[in-house]
Amino acid sequence: MPIESTGGGGWIATGTDSIMAVRFAYLITGLKSEIRGMRLTAKGSTCYSILKREYGFKGSREKVLEQAQTHRDEVIVPSQQNG
Repeated sequence: MPIESTGGGGWIATGTDSIMAVRFAYLITGLKSEIRGMRLTAKGSTCYSILKREYGFKGSREKVLEQAQTHRDEVIVPSQQNG
């Protein structure tokens, strides 16, 4: 199983696909925070710039958020449900 419970309320993501899905979810959460005014960076890149660079999304922060959520709902979530 790609995401396993640790029994104490925690979880562990195993496998490349699961790890990338969790990372993508955190990028969406980070972008939502950036839209609200927080400044989040990882090595100088914002979640917004990472999503644009790595996934090819275009537009304002709000438009990139919409594209990322659509990508998550149409591509990432179904692939996680199928195994």
